[in-house]
Amino acid sequence: MPFGLSAAVLVGWGLVAHNGGSGWVQFVGETVGATILVGLVGPAFALARERVTVVANAPDATAGEPVTLRVRCRRRVRVRPVDPPGPDGFVGPASAPGAPGAPDALELVPAHHGVLDEVVVDVQSAAPFGIVWWSRRQVLRLVTPLHVAPRVGPAHPLPVAPDRGDGDGAARVPAVVGEPRGARPYRAGDSRRRVHWPASAHSGSLMVRDMEAPARRPARVFVSLPADAEAAERVAEAALGTVLALAARQVPVVLVTTEAGGVVEAAVPHRLGAERRLARAVPGSGPGRDAGTGAGTGAGVVVGVVVGVQAP
Repeated sequence: MPFGLSAAVLVGWGLVAHNGGSGWVQFVGETVGATILVGLVGPAFALARERVTVVANAPDATAGEPVTLRVRCRRRVRVRPVDPPGPDGFVGPASAPGAPGAPDALELVPAHHGVLDEVVVDVQSAAPFGIVWWSRRQVLRLVTPLHVAPRVGPAHPLPVAPDRGDGDGAARVPAVVGEPRGARPYRAGDSRRRVHWPASAHSGSLMVRDMEAPARRPARVFVSLPADAEAAERVAEAALGTVLALAARQVPVVLVTTEAGGVVEAAVPHRLGAERRLARAVPGSGPGRDAGTGAGTGAGVVVGVVVGVQAP
């Protein structure tokens, strides 16, 4: 609509100029007409030569939270992220005063988990006179794959061992069995019987014996994502919440998911590992297993047998 309206004004102005009779009217009319014409078609030529390039990006992000790309362009243009979406941003030399050549920030807000190798944007320009905006779609290749982790959702119900009720705080601190491996500062809930008096006298603060607990049997978390994107996001969020809940109870976790290459079963030693595994997870029926029988359970999260987990 802006282009058609401007073209109509240009044609009308030309007719008035040619029928005005006076030389100066024709001169002014042709000058204004040429200016409008350049303003109408100039952005198309400007966009044909411009390319936005990603020069740096973070390797990890979380769904629903902004992540910043560092991009560079020779001229000032407006960039509108399309997939994943994000707010409009101006990039180019004029957007970084005092730092010529410095890369500009482009913000994205991924809505779902996944691994992104490229993003789709609309590059827009109104150069040179700002009369009308032209737009061209461009695919930006990322420098490194961007792992978008799901949000942390409510944990799947966990099988827990009941508290013995002996008043010794065993449910709130590490187990007291195992081989001694040194001393550590006292924490609320530690048993009085574990106080290491020689170490306390030497350090000037209360120290307790730190024990090497026996290795626990890992919990197996089976994650099967449905085909629907929103439902898959909820399942992924519950899976991450479950893994973090088990980690908070000091239970090793083996995560079973379906990736592009098939079913993957591996331990996740830390939160980042779990987030990247779930970012790579795709819909599939392979991982879902019943904890007791091994039968398929469809989409969802299933926690295998958990040994030695105590209630918080």
